[in-house]
Amino acid sequence: MIEIDLIDGVKQITLSPNKSMSWETNKKILMVMFFVNMTIAGGWVYMGAWPVLPFAGLEVALVGFGMYYASWKLNFKEVIRVNGDTFVLQKGVYFPKHEWTMNVNQIKVVKIASNYRMSPAQFIVQHREERIEIGSFLNLKEKKTLTSELQSLRIQIESCNS
Repeated sequence: MIEIDLIDGVKQITLSPNKSMSWETNKKILMVMFFVNMTIAGGWVYMGAWPVLPFAGLEVALVGFGMYYASWKLNFKEVIRVNGDTFVLQKGVYFPKHEWTMNVNQIKVVKIASNYRMSPAQFIVQHREERIEIGSFLNLKEKKTLTSELQSLRIQIESCNS
């Protein structure tokens, strides 16, 4: 997903993965699964097969952990800010964990075409010897939007084949 904002004359492009469900929805699904699972396990315990109970709880716990991890990974963000000649790239989950500040005139975005027809290109921000991939989670349409936004910010984009 791409969000474009203009904050105090500074253009900000926020890139984040597309989410199918929120964490709140995931918790509701997990609660329903817990209720169904424990109802079935309760029936087995009533018939005397009590060793089923810990495994039923373990199953729900593992599925819950998987849902939490997937939801956490979908909160990843990349923020691009351009203010005059300053290009700032931030990456992180809930707050910027990594930040790069570069001069717009000294960077270029290398767009590496995919070997597969329906796969989007890979975008690499190149500044001197440093190479940073951006938007790895974006789909084809979003990568086209990102290309046009970067061009509107006078950032040099160079296409090349893999």
